[in-house]
Amino acid sequence: MFIKHRIILYPITVIVMLSFSKICYSQLPTFDLDQAYIILDQQNIDIKQARIQLLLSQQDRIDAKNSLLPTLSLGAGHNYNLGLAFDQIAGQLVTGNRWSNNANASVRMNATLFQGFTRSNQIKNALLDIESSELEISRLTKSLRLELLSLYFDAIVNQALHRSSLEQLNYSRAQLDQQQIQFDMGTKTLVDVSLAESQVATDELNVLVSRNTYESKTLDIQRLLDLPYTDSLILATPLFELMPAELSRSLAVTNEPTIQQAQVRIKQAELGLKTAKNGYYPSLSFSSGYGTNYSSERNDYLTGQFMPFWNQVDQNKSLYLGLSLSMPIFDGFKTKSNINRAKLTLDLQKNELDKTLKDQEKILLMARQEYNRSHKEYQVVQTQSLSLKKSFEAMKERYEIGMASSMDYSKALLDYNISEFNLIRAKYNVLYNQEILKVLTDY
Repeated sequence: MFIKHRIILYPITVIVMLSFSKICYSQLPTFDLDQAYIILDQQNIDIKQARIQLLLSQQDRIDAKNSLLPTLSLGAGHNYNLGLAFDQIAGQLVTGNRWSNNANASVRMNATLFQGFTRSNQIKNALLDIESSELEISRLTKSLRLELLSLYFDAIVNQALHRSSLEQLNYSRAQLDQQQIQFDMGTKTLVDVSLAESQVATDELNVLVSRNTYESKTLDIQRLLDLPYTDSLILATPLFELMPAELSRSLAVTNEPTIQQAQVRIKQAELGLKTAKNGYYPSLSFSSGYGTNYSSERNDYLTGQFMPFWNQVDQNKSLYLGLSLSMPIFDGFKTKSNINRAKLTLDLQKNELDKTLKDQEKILLMARQEYNRSHKEYQVVQTQSLSLKKSFEAMKERYEIGMASSMDYSKALLDYNISEFNLIRAKYNVLYNQEILKVLTDY
């Protein structure tokens, strides 16, 4: 009786477990391309490092502004001397085997009034570095999105191929079972069974390859998005919605970071030329100080008695102001060489901008051509797949009534399977090239 209950409960338990696993699987988190872009912007390590570089550039701008401020310092000292010494504060020679001491304190201030526009150019250069760092984040984000697109569509293509391979494998196994039964009945030959077994092996290999490729691509996506490898990753299949042909032709490069970076480098080169010319300008600086001192040998000149500490602090006060002018006369043609080098650097950056414009124009043109090619290829493959499907169904009917050989049937089945795979690849290839156009044009 107990065994009977176990036999009844076992299939029920299996069904419940399968249903529960299906529910759990359906509750696993999935994300589409838009969510993947958000995770990429938030968690990618390269983008995080680029943002840190931006913060460093902003700190450089703060430092460049702070360099315009004067410097203020406080100095103090106290010295002891035994024996012979000349006391500058008292203005006398100290002799004998005795101790003498003196002390001083002062506040000093230094400021550069003019240095050939060097510091103002440093501020401008720091601002350009900030702009360049911001553009580098945009350029890196666009580059990583293109990389993510490639991995994402490779993954979902192999995911679709895996599902299709499983369906074909189930069909091939059913055909093998049918061929085996008919062989046992004597209506089919060993050749028919062998061809069915070969088709099953081929489909099993397709299932294995597509599954391994899918898992490999999902690992690459997790690395790119900085996700734990232990997490399950389910990619949402994008809807097959094509943009109008007029829109795909009208898309153009706007706010391309690579082009803007080349323009910023030209501005930096122009600023470098101005900085090189600073070698011909004079520099003017201002310095000031206020202080006092004390000596154990200081006497009052009127009374001849030792002057107390606080009296010395009051009597020994000093204030000085100073201007310093430095005029370059000859530096061994160093400034002239720097100017020539800066001019050549500016010419290089202008040529680099022209090259970048041409390259970006070519990239967009090739992306459009690839999208149009993939769109036409999808239409052709779709027509071919429908034709091969009809041909296979007709060949299947002929084979079942004995009017076609097993070789013809196997060839028709193989052609149909290949067309199914080609249709899947062509379909997602259109979407992939469409998404590339969107990323390139910030659509």
